[in-house]
Amino acid sequence: MAGMHALHKILTKCARPPQKSVSLGEFLEIEPDVFGVIVGVNGTEAKRLAADLEELGIKDLPLRERIFAVSDHASPAPTVAIAAAQKLWREFLKSHRIRTFDGGAGVSHLVLCEEGLVRPGMLAIAIDSHAPTMGAIGMYAASLGGGRLTLYAIGRYVIEVPKVTLVRVTGKLQPGVLGRDASLYVNGRLGQRGAYNNAVEFAGPFIDALSMDMRFTFANMGTEMGAVTSYIQPDDITLDWVNKHGNCEYTVYETDPDFKYDSVHEVDVSKIGPQIAVPHAPDDVKPVDEVAGRRVDQAYIGSCASGRLDDIAEAARVLQGRKVHPDVRLIVTAGSREVLKAATALGYIQTLHEANAIVTSANCGACPGLHGGILGPGDVAVTSITRNFEGRMGPGGEIYLASPATVAASAIEGRIANPLQYR
Repeated sequence: MAGMHALHKILTKCARPPQKSVSLGEFLEIEPDVFGVIVGVNGTEAKRLAADLEELGIKDLPLRERIFAVSDHASPAPTVAIAAAQKLWREFLKSHRIRTFDGGAGVSHLVLCEEGLVRPGMLAIAIDSHAPTMGAIGMYAASLGGGRLTLYAIGRYVIEVPKVTLVRVTGKLQPGVLGRDASLYVNGRLGQRGAYNNAVEFAGPFIDALSMDMRFTFANMGTEMGAVTSYIQPDDITLDWVNKHGNCEYTVYETDPDFKYDSVHEVDVSKIGPQIAVPHAPDDVKPVDEVAGRRVDQAYIGSCASGRLDDIAEAARVLQGRKVHPDVRLIVTAGSREVLKAATALGYIQTLHEANAIVTSANCGACPGLHGGILGPGDVAVTSITRNFEGRMGPGGEIYLASPATVAASAIEGRIANPLQYR
């Protein structure tokens, strides 16, 4: 029998009934360890879900203790309509005694990790396309592709056993080049279909040396490569972080030595400079110098891609003793309350305020284009959010994806700028 990947071993554990092995392409009925829910912005969905459960005669949700809801999109509510929708969702969640993290807690998949609700070796299904971010701690985390009622009603979901794409990243970054630059470069090399419908594993000496903050950034990017989940094998760095964020037991699964990857990609990042993805594709990546000088109306730092402590620290370093250009709005939105509290304690937030940045509560912010920095027609934004599809932050906007250092440097100059001059 061919060897199994660690992700496949997680699936065997969660399969119902549990299995000793799985086959690529096989459809499994699984019972997830965690079901992550977003406090929605559509009240009709909440009403329909409640009505469907009532029609089925289901009063007690079988996964109730494994369901966790987070209010991260449009939170706090920017409109009356969204406020009304969120009220309906809160009432639904409260009626079923589902633990809810309300406004200010942060982005759902970061909150679940920081609260210790997901651990290595677990399987989580979450209602967010960037759920694979949680794979940074060595778990199977997938976005809900439908079947919400099934999960609520019977606690089951169906998953196709994925092939696995291995991305080995090597080299050491040059001074001033950041982990987000490397992730953009990898995305540019592999493209939006580089791991389409596969799981993607990030490995290699470069990944091994990354902080957990940057590992979350890489795992987050799996979504932009078309992957169903991302994975980084846990090591001492992972387990040290995990053990500081909870005391529940967990299992670290290992990939068998004879496992056959669907494809293997080697990417050397030792010679790259600061990178930028130009409109309107996250994989249309170029060196920053190729687009330097482009006018900027808004600079935005945040999201589950680059809203962690390392990111805010880099922005504060560039902005120290400097001011945001008077024609630019610089908005900083931490990915979680934990990040915001740490950044405040370390003085980074004060530095941002002194530079005339706008600092918000922790949430998804402008990334999904709902509030907290929506672009107007013709606005040009340089940002560290997840993706730069047309209309992502508002209709008619132009989005450039870059590292927090590049965003901060551009905010100072009022145009896209190489941050190396601010080292």
